[in-house]
Amino acid sequence: MQIEEVIGQITAIDTECAVKAQERFDNLIKPVGSLAKLESMVTRYAAIIGKYDKNELNYPKKGLLIWGSIEQAAEAEKIMLGKWPVNILAAETGAQAVPLLVTAADEAEALAEGAILVKEHVAKDKLEMLGLGCLSDNDKLVIDAMAGAILQAAALKVPVMLDGAATCRALVKAMELNPLVKEYCFAGHVSLENGMEQLLEKVQLSAPLRLNITDGCGEGAAIAFTLFDAGLKAYKEMETFAEAGVHAEMKEFSHAEQVKEEQRK
Repeated sequence: MQIEEVIGQITAIDTECAVKAQERFDNLIKPVGSLAKLESMVTRYAAIIGKYDKNELNYPKKGLLIWGSIEQAAEAEKIMLGKWPVNILAAETGAQAVPLLVTAADEAEALAEGAILVKEHVAKDKLEMLGLGCLSDNDKLVIDAMAGAILQAAALKVPVMLDGAATCRALVKAMELNPLVKEYCFAGHVSLENGMEQLLEKVQLSAPLRLNITDGCGEGAAIAFTLFDAGLKAYKEMETFAEAGVHAEMKEFSHAEQVKEEQRK
């Protein structure tokens, strides 16, 4: 696989779908913006898949890919046997944690390897959202492989939940090859790793969680999956004022009324 071909397949997300999705959130029977980052996660998802109708915005099938080098074979085996916390947390959203060990010898091979592995797993398991974790703190070839994985996911219009500093470094690398790739990514949490907050600032992503987790092995992404599902549940199951017949006693919470109030100030 030529990574240049993958890069050329990445297109901008549908911002109009994001606007329409936010309009629905704003008109739900609740104060405007009260679900905060849950709303931004769902509106970004709508823009990625190009749908905003609540009946078409389904819960995506998720997979959690945990990357490492050959030196992390022992840790990878524990994940394969379901003996790490990430296995339990991922299962809560129906996801399976899968360890992937990078064997590439140089940057070009690593980018291609990451892209190939993602394409294979998305096709085989019919995945619609990916989480990325990493067993290696700062292994360049592992980061390159994850960059290839992010690029391939974006080309397939599959959103990616990042976990930890190494995955953010991979996004930085991917953005150097195609800046549009950032639009397909979410930050799962702010880990305690050195440079984590600076990396999030660099890629201009805001994480919904600060769990004081000391690494980026996937646990934060798995928990963020749960938050994403909660936001999507509110989007699909809560009623707008119009759907509910607009109860007079709730009128002051409506988006239109709040806009009018702001204009009067």
